[in-house]
Amino acid sequence: MIGRGHGSRHTGIQILLVEDDRPTLEILSLYLERFYTVVGCTSGDRALEALRSNRYISVIVTDLRMPGVNGYDILRWTAENAWRPGRTIPAVVLTGHGTPEDEHRARSLGVTQFQRKPIDLRELRDAIETCRGSTETRSLGWADSVRTADEWNS
Repeated sequence: MIGRGHGSRHTGIQILLVEDDRPTLEILSLYLERFYTVVGCTSGDRALEALRSNRYISVIVTDLRMPGVNGYDILRWTAENAWRPGRTIPAVVLTGHGTPEDEHRARSLGVTQFQRKPIDLRELRDAIETCRGSTETRSLGWADSVRTADEWNS
């Protein structure tokens, strides 16, 4: 897991960035760290660990197709682990080989923002800001609606 963003101008805004291609993760992290605190993960397993231990993630940016735990698994986990319906973390999906079926499946899990690879960095930031705007209209944020791993196990 790559944890950065110490110099970000927008403290308190945490982005979970999940990309199995390390060079792509590094490039995206370097750009996004200018605006947000970035929690970078090179696998879906690590992303789920981050989600379980961090209540303050504001937006997920995830690749869909990864070995093992994939982007769909991450999105499904967030939907299933919210305390209240409609309180999932908004997400931006990154895809290099997206099909209409992929988009439909991701939309069924609440995704509204899609970015095709190669990623346009400004468009990615706009997509994140759109996601953030959708959460600011809610009365409760993710931090107020998520259960910790200990609460799920009790």
